[in-house]
Amino acid sequence: MYILGINGGVRAGYQDVSTVLLKDGAVIYAIAEERLNRKKHAAGQLPYLGIKAALNFAKIKIEDISYLATHGSTWGEAYEMVLEEYMLYNFGFCPKIARIHHHLAHAASAYYGAGFDDAMILTMDASGDGIAVQKAIGRQGKIEIKEQISRDNSLGIFYSIMTQYCGFTRDTDEYKLMGLAPYGKAKNISLEELLSVTNESYTLNASFLKELIPGAPQGSRQQAAYSKKLIELLGPPRLPGMEMKPHYMDVAASAQEKLQEAIITLVSRFHKETGLRKLCLAGGVALNCEANRFLMNLDFIDEIFVQPASGDDGISLGAAWYLSNEMGKKPVPSSNYYLGDQYSNEEIEQNLSLMNVDYTFVSDPAEYAAKLVAENKVVAWFQGRDEFGPRALGARSILANPKQANMKEELNLKIKFREGFRPFCPSVLEEDLAIHFAGKSTKSPYMTINYDVIKPEEAPSICHVNNTARIQSVNEVDNQLYYTYLKALKKQLGIALSINTSFNRNQEPLIHSPIEAVSAYYGSGMDALVIGNFVLQKSNKR
Repeated sequence: MYILGINGGVRAGYQDVSTVLLKDGAVIYAIAEERLNRKKHAAGQLPYLGIKAALNFAKIKIEDISYLATHGSTWGEAYEMVLEEYMLYNFGFCPKIARIHHHLAHAASAYYGAGFDDAMILTMDASGDGIAVQKAIGRQGKIEIKEQISRDNSLGIFYSIMTQYCGFTRDTDEYKLMGLAPYGKAKNISLEELLSVTNESYTLNASFLKELIPGAPQGSRQQAAYSKKLIELLGPPRLPGMEMKPHYMDVAASAQEKLQEAIITLVSRFHKETGLRKLCLAGGVALNCEANRFLMNLDFIDEIFVQPASGDDGISLGAAWYLSNEMGKKPVPSSNYYLGDQYSNEEIEQNLSLMNVDYTFVSDPAEYAAKLVAENKVVAWFQGRDEFGPRALGARSILANPKQANMKEELNLKIKFREGFRPFCPSVLEEDLAIHFAGKSTKSPYMTINYDVIKPEEAPSICHVNNTARIQSVNEVDNQLYYTYLKALKKQLGIALSINTSFNRNQEPLIHSPIEAVSAYYGSGMDALVIGNFVLQKSNKR
């Protein structure tokens, strides 16, 4: 049985459009629409290219799909008509439609992705189907909702307005606020009036949010979501592009601390109520890897799973898995999240020849890339299937030497064209994780949790200012070629660590095709592109 899971919508507020294809409960293909149409987040759309790509990958027709699973259970029957008309207009056929509650889909993506028998499931975002936080329990393959918290008490909205106040774009730049926070001092700014946290719960003061007028259109990302009361509390907000003054660093630090306090309160109370010691997380707030560091290290948490596609792109996966379980096909956890398209050497060479670029063939791309990185070259790496989710996991990555002290600054300035305070993440051999990083979990393959760096001086360019790093542990089974690269780099550098940042330029989606890879490579300061078994190198010297 094939189930097609999709996320999206016809309003601008619905973003992270995606497509997932299941066969008898197992994921055979998954991709974000932005990878294909090159529009960041693909807001306000339903997936077209993703559906076509999924059918093409599986070599099936739309008529082979038994069900179309998505969110929007509270949107009324009119939305089902929209979906049916969309499918008929674009594909000539509409499978049976199943609309799953937004947070139930998030919960399913986390619980079935974790593969746990019994676990707490906590989902948190700005809101979806009117809910911002949901507690559920997974037991023996079934999900039971225990508590739902409405949009007016949203942790996601709290963090979004603080993101806006500090001069970033809500619903997309929250990770920048998280990255800025360690530069500030939380004690300098009190946000207790805005977000009150006790041992039992938390309360968001809605008077700090911009009032939504009934019948009026929802505000865009170019408008403030906070009221004048926030300005009265904190002073003038930072305008985009303005100097980053210490005040905004302190605000970011206080916002991060408040978020962590609220989440830890939720999880602690949840554990007391259930006695469960395994935790599954999803929803946009679950991408806050610094908060996840605290959760991982709680003494009553034995195992934690953060859905790699925790944002709304994971809705397509969760909706499909939930429906599959309901239809008697048990969801199969994905062993890894390399679930998109792959290009053969023949296809890559055809594209390179088409673009009239110089390239050479190498028999061992992993060894060659390791040698370049050890020479302090910045290497674009294009291998295997696309990752599903926002993190580059060694398929569409930029690689660099973590031991070079100024590499962080060089990457931000010449390669990524972004703010200098932004950190870079390391990949590490799974068997070497405990040598370099401190945290309870012995593996972290999806870059969803921060760890403490044991020897910051050993690899300064992967250490954030608070000596933490959002790590990716790599084993030979999930990505053999990338594992081989790290093994080769260990021989060169003495440590099995590599900077691994997403292969894209600022404000662009991750690279998907060879043509985009070459374009991004020549449009930035990277030294080499290792794509399949081919290498492109620039002649200039550093």
